[in-house]
Amino acid sequence: MEHQKILIICAHPDDIEFRCAGSVARWTREGRRVEYCLATSGDKGVNGPEARRLTIDDKRAIRESEQRAAAAVVGVEQVYFLRHTDGEVRNTAELRRDLVHVMRECRPDLVVADDPANDAFDSFYGYHRDHRAVAKAVFDALYPAVGNENYFPELLAEGLEPHTPKEAWFKTIRGADTWVDITDTFDLKIQALHCHKSQVDPGEDLITHLRDWAKRSGEAGGLGCAESYRRMEVPG
Repeated sequence: MEHQKILIICAHPDDIEFRCAGSVARWTREGRRVEYCLATSGDKGVNGPEARRLTIDDKRAIRESEQRAAAAVVGVEQVYFLRHTDGEVRNTAELRRDLVHVMRECRPDLVVADDPANDAFDSFYGYHRDHRAVAKAVFDALYPAVGNENYFPELLAEGLEPHTPKEAWFKTIRGADTWVDITDTFDLKIQALHCHKSQVDPGEDLITHLRDWAKRSGEAGGLGCAESYRRMEVPG
């Protein structure tokens, strides 16, 4: 089976649920192993009068627990949290090293992330600075760092040998050339979103918005309900 192992990388807890949880549910149903990597724990997303009494560790624990619960809904058991500072992520050598560490540990056939080529800036949610920084860091980690032993050689001492994924799929609508039909897994996507109780209330308005988004995503691929990607082979 193509892409037996898939690694999804995003900036914050709940990003994956909005972007590609329908695809994940389909892939795990097909017997593929999917793992998640979150660059931050999303602690700045826990706010309000009651939240002011919480420590950063408390907020991280809330969001990480919600993410693990959401992952379980769609059949994902392994979730990596890099714990970079929420809202202040930059495409640094430290972040790229952490991403290479996870990729070499996970050894995926396919890596899925936000598209670093997206620059429309037509959505504050979509173009959050952390999303942009993580997308570019993933691209830079994929080539040439993850497959080249001269990048982060200290990882070799940890037993993490170079590894080159076969492909990367970048989450996008613009310029998409790959689609995953989520007609049968859309409800699981919504169930996973329900796990992020500190962030969202997936009421009818949000569900309608996500259905419309899935419809728009699938149009170019001839599908009524889909998640769409831009596909690239990773050089060996």
